[in-house]
Amino acid sequence: MPDNPDSPLQSLHRHGRRSLGSPFLHALWNLTGPGARADCLRRLAWHARHQTLTWPTSLGTRYAADLQQAARLHSDLAAFVVPLDSLPEDCGQQLEAALVLLAACPDRRAALPVEIAEPGDTT
Repeated sequence: MPDNPDSPLQSLHRHGRRSLGSPFLHALWNLTGPGARADCLRRLAWHARHQTLTWPTSLGTRYAADLQQAARLHSDLAAFVVPLDSLPEDCGQQLEAALVLLAACPDRRAALPVEIAEPGDTT
């Protein structure tokens, strides 16, 4: 996949915590439907379920830890669900949880449902 500086997932992947202040990512996350947000959080939590969360404590990291704990109960990603009614109303909290979980994922390519461009990738 060619490098695309406008891709929010590539920005998350490359810039981690700094991405939390991105108005573009907040707008994109807010415009994404709750089903897609829940699915993204589900995938990230399951892939990061055995990892240590390293971000400072906040509502977003607490929510990420809750998702991570719930994901540990499942041996298969398909069996793990993030119910829509469990999503915090604050989309910023959801986005922070996604970033926290993404940072903890040992294999980000497996955790995200899209290809991520890396340095050295060719078109």
